[in-house]
Amino acid sequence: MENILEKTFRSIKQANSPLWTFNFILISLSTLAIFLAFHGLQPTLSIYIQSFGGTTKIAGLALTSLTVASIIARPITGWALDKYGRKIIFICGLGLFLIPMVIYIWMVPVVVLILLRLIQGLGWGIGNTASATVATDIIPRERIGEGMGYYSIAMSVSMAFSPVFALWIINNYSFRELFVACSLLTLISLLLALFIRYPKIEKQSTVSRFVFMEKSALRPAAVILFVIFSYSSLISFLPLYATQQGLTTVGFFFSAMALTTLVCRPLSGIIVDRRGLKGYNLGVMIGTIATAAAMPVLAHASTLYHLIFGGMLYGIGFGFIQPTMLALCIRIVPPEKKGAANATYWTAVDMGAASGSLFWGFVATAYGYKVLFNLTIIPIVIAMVIYFLWRSKTEELGEF
Repeated sequence: MENILEKTFRSIKQANSPLWTFNFILISLSTLAIFLAFHGLQPTLSIYIQSFGGTTKIAGLALTSLTVASIIARPITGWALDKYGRKIIFICGLGLFLIPMVIYIWMVPVVVLILLRLIQGLGWGIGNTASATVATDIIPRERIGEGMGYYSIAMSVSMAFSPVFALWIINNYSFRELFVACSLLTLISLLLALFIRYPKIEKQSTVSRFVFMEKSALRPAAVILFVIFSYSSLISFLPLYATQQGLTTVGFFFSAMALTTLVCRPLSGIIVDRRGLKGYNLGVMIGTIATAAAMPVLAHASTLYHLIFGGMLYGIGFGFIQPTMLALCIRIVPPEKKGAANATYWTAVDMGAASGSLFWGFVATAYGYKVLFNLTIIPIVIAMVIYFLWRSKTEELGEF
């Protein structure tokens, strides 16, 4: 009887807490715009560098420099968000991301571009961390899973469409037009951010103490680190493996993944909001099992259908586990520590991507792509073990 009453009360409370407010729409659109710009540069800058006589290693350095700068910026950003407020930090981050983008229009030399990518990495780390923190301020606490599921759709949409559109621009026009388009998107993101009415967050005296990682967010951050560590193998090496297998349609994998992720992100959020701890457990189970199941399919891919099926499985898994861990990260911290919690989460994402790309490169060189994709199941299993064995005090006390 008590459980029925609790569920009824939660449903009534959710119904009275609007999610799609003007503020939520603004932060979602602002995030979509900056992600479109970010993902538009990811596959094209290496081509830009090679067209200016740069090597593959130099191209890798340009991509790595942004990640390193972002990792450095995030913990400081989390502390600053909680100490000084959201708006000024968010605007400064977007501005810092925009300035190098505008300079790119003048077609700068490779060395200058790498230095600008360092600056842009700082802007990305600041802006992305601040954006996620603002979103968690705006979303009602009892709908945090659903809200973060919809909010993170920006990532899925941008990953699905922005690289294709960016490559189309440079093939049909030039890099200058691409940089103009990305600059306009970043400017739109900044303008939208100016119109957000930022909720007032009560500052606590303990906020002034800088911490590199928010302790209460370490568990979901560790889970997502290993998931992204595995995922980085797909981004880095699946196109090469597909070509080796005689498949020129690897884009269908990423399209299938993007579409299923698009559906699963908000669904996972609704489940965790309505089921509480059981919903989080279910989200992690579905997420890890689906992603692990996708890997042997891809390791033995020989037809287009293998790529599509593998993409659907991975999309389901990633669509469940990524927003579930982000929601868990925020749900278990007080409002005055949301900035630090978001910084911890996204730092783990960056670290997983950077270390994974490097590690799987050595594995691919030594053992080949088929062994590589079979081995990527191991980090996913580790992520599941971490989640179910690392129990937080919040859950033990039943305060989840």
